Amino acid sequence: MKRIAFIFLLTFLCGAIQQAQAQQKVVYLGEVRDSLGLPLEFANVMAMDTTKKTIASFGVTNKQGQFRLLLEGGKVYQLKVSFIGFVPFERYFTAKDTQALPVSIQLNNDERSLGSFEVVTEMPILIQGDTITYKADVFTQGNERKLEDVLKDLPGFEVDEDGQVKVQGKKVDKLLVDGKEFFEGDTKLATKNLPAKAVDKVQVLQNFNDVGPLSGVNNSEQLALNIQLKEDMKNMVFGDLELAVGPEERYKAHANVFYYDKKTNINFIGDANNVGDLAFSMSDYFRFSGGLASLAGRSGSNFRISSDQLGIPMAERNSAKELNNQLGALNFNYTPNSKIRFSGFAIGSKVDNTLGSISERQYVLQSGETETLTSESNVQSTSGLFKLGITYSPNASLQLDYNVFSRLSNIENSDLQNSFFNNTSNDINSMSTQQPFSIEQQLRTFYAPDEKNVFSAEVTYKSQKQDPNYDLSTTQRPFSAIIPMTGNSPYNLLQLKNINTEQAEAAINYYRILNNTNHINFKLGVNQTSQDLSSSIMEKLDNGSTNEFNDPDLNNLVDYTFSDYYFGLYYKVKFGKLVLNPGLNLHQYNIENQQNGSAEGFDKTLLLPSINAKYNFRNSHSLNLNYDVSASFTDIQNAAKGIIVRSYNSLFAGNPVLDNSWYHNLRLNYFNFNMYNFLNVSGGVSYQKRYDDITNIIDFSGLERVNTPTNIDLANENLSGNASIDKRFDHYRVSLSGNWSRSVTNNQISDLANENVSFQQGYKAGLSTTVLKALEFNFGYEVSFNNYTANSTSSKFENHKPTARLILRFLKDFRFDSDYEFNTYKNTSNGTTSTYDLLNAKLSYRKEGSKWEFKTTAMNLLNTTGIRRDSFSESLISTYEYFIQKRYFLFSVNYDL
Repeated sequence: MKRIAFIFLLTFLCGAIQQAQAQQKVVYLGEVRDSLGLPLEFANVMAMDTTKKTIASFGVTNKQGQFRLLLEGGKVYQLKVSFIGFVPFERYFTAKDTQALPVSIQLNNDERSLGSFEVVTEMPILIQGDTITYKADVFTQGNERKLEDVLKDLPGFEVDEDGQVKVQGKKVDKLLVDGKEFFEGDTKLATKNLPAKAVDKVQVLQNFNDVGPLSGVNNSEQLALNIQLKEDMKNMVFGDLELAVGPEERYKAHANVFYYDKKTNINFIGDANNVGDLAFSMSDYFRFSGGLASLAGRSGSNFRISSDQLGIPMAERNSAKELNNQLGALNFNYTPNSKIRFSGFAIGSKVDNTLGSISERQYVLQSGETETLTSESNVQSTSGLFKLGITYSPNASLQLDYNVFSRLSNIENSDLQNSFFNNTSNDINSMSTQQPFSIEQQLRTFYAPDEKNVFSAEVTYKSQKQDPNYDLSTTQRPFSAIIPMTGNSPYNLLQLKNINTEQAEAAINYYRILNNTNHINFKLGVNQTSQDLSSSIMEKLDNGSTNEFNDPDLNNLVDYTFSDYYFGLYYKVKFGKLVLNPGLNLHQYNIENQQNGSAEGFDKTLLLPSINAKYNFRNSHSLNLNYDVSASFTDIQNAAKGIIVRSYNSLFAGNPVLDNSWYHNLRLNYFNFNMYNFLNVSGGVSYQKRYDDITNIIDFSGLERVNTPTNIDLANENLSGNASIDKRFDHYRVSLSGNWSRSVTNNQISDLANENVSFQQGYKAGLSTTVLKALEFNFGYEVSFNNYTANSTSSKFENHKPTARLILRFLKDFRFDSDYEFNTYKNTSNGTTSTYDLLNAKLSYRKEGSKWEFKTTAMNLLNTTGIRRDSFSESLISTYEYFIQKRYFLFSVNYDL
């Protein structure tokens, strides 16, 4: 309570300071028009402090040409008004306490912008079509360290803890630096590593498409950021180095090195630490795709190749006891001339993470005690990602791309567990190992012979190998009714599995531009995928020998092929501010499945419709509607009917006669960013209804269960929504957001139909303020409610989390950072409550103009040992306590290159 009282007291003091300042402020109103008297929207208006020679206030005119500035009364300012194509306007004025009428300003056409002359004007915000350019120095405080700090200062931008960026409520899909991809356009690596001092401008690229010949028929809804570097950062090496040490052998070493010129740019990121700073996590490794998305996925068809990350715990700072991470990442772009460009990256990482937890598990439709499961896992992984790309564009009408992307790793996950259920204790020791490998190649050609016709051809080929093996040892005999083991306790099972996948896709597109508001697109495509799977179970005996089971129900030898031939027809039409894009995709499928001497399969023809509608009220204000019907097909792992051991109490048996699922997908999104008053409002609703959905039949025997996939007769559905509002004032920024999701899934447990309903809600409020550039304070409050209901059980959980962050700059060269969160976690079903809090602090010293910085860091000062979470699956409800890193200290030295 004392900590919470301190947070509110600090908030009150900041508010009092701001209120005292606000009493001296006056509102300066005006309007900007052209020589004909028509209002100019998006004109930039600045008031320059004539004493400090800095921007005192800044605004952008609205649709009526109006602007609003907040200034200190009695001071003299220089007013600057600019709009591209017009002569800039300047005048001096004194801000008065009262203002009778709005100031009227007329801009005259700039004759220099005609003919062959080009006028370049430095404006805080420049809007040109689908591109919005922000001049970073106008919005920043001057003490930002990394790109993420710069983006947080820009109106309409959000950056989360993982480095993911949203602009006006939309997720950024790709990040570029000086027009070139930065590690596949990854926002996390850029926001966490690119120095703030190098950033000149930030460009928001809406409807982004990096293929020149497709610019006239662009259907992309991608959002990209282009970070433009300062001129004095080019043709030189820049970046930073950090070295840190602490008690108990804590260490951190980090390096960022960048080089950019007209032809070459090179980026290097190196990191090694055991303090939980995840420069590149295993989640990031599996997330990287090389940018080579499925071609058939664009036509409403989805063939799901099971991921090779199944069963691997994804360690984060708030879920692991110990984290040891090493990273080496190199990205390059080389453009020897205007016709050809080479690009690529290599990322190598090594992790050694320890996780621990205690969970209470309540099984759906099962009577008896709750299972208590304690677990300690160690995950070791060495992985590599490699990509090489070549782009050849001899002229604006032709572009050829070739890309090759490879991923490989060596992963070991050892797990020590104890299960206590129904007065029985079971000690479990397991080891999962795998060495997945994949290589994917892509060739693309785009050709526009004239303004009316555009052709494209794309071919991809992917080869993937997976070999997940599972070694299980238990003190209680596992699966006694299914697996005929002959040994004694401890019982030891070995599950071996190999999956090979070969996938080839090709698509040809023809675009015909009928006129300025209509165009049509024809597509032909094919997806050919072949897979083979072999698996076996054996018992490891005490004398070192093995007992191999010859029962066909315990082995798999499967060949699986999937073919999809499709034709697509799309039409795009524009009615004023409304753009409609309906489409039809005709698919011919063939599935063949051969295993254990029998063959299954089917042929099917499906017509899948889609429509996209977008209404642009104005720039940065739109409403999007998307509806489509998609067909989802499963891969070989769900079709292999031989038993697979998944865990100490879970078996899986596939179903060779699975059919596809039908998904009806509806999405409605609203975005509105008002630059006149810096109000950002966004929201969305998504609904999905799934027919013939693949779910599991679950057969329980005590604690053990066998999962078998099937096409469920009842429809499953999910309804989710989100809304957020963000408003910037003179020294304040306030935000409110919420998200909710309700899902209904049907399955079958022990011959009984079961309906699972999950309703999750989360709400967040935030307030941030800056005082005299010396004190920055952020206060937030988050609350979440999770309700899980099945036929015979239900659970309700809630978590309340106030948070605070303080940044204080003092004695000119010192900076103090601290962040705090307090959690109250409640299981309202049984009335239990637990609390935990986290406090981190950092003190740094950097003499003005120096390249050296010295820093002392303290993490988890309160030495919290664990945090609470809950989860819900088709057969069990769990509450967890995750053990986290204990308190540690670091002393570090930073040097700017």
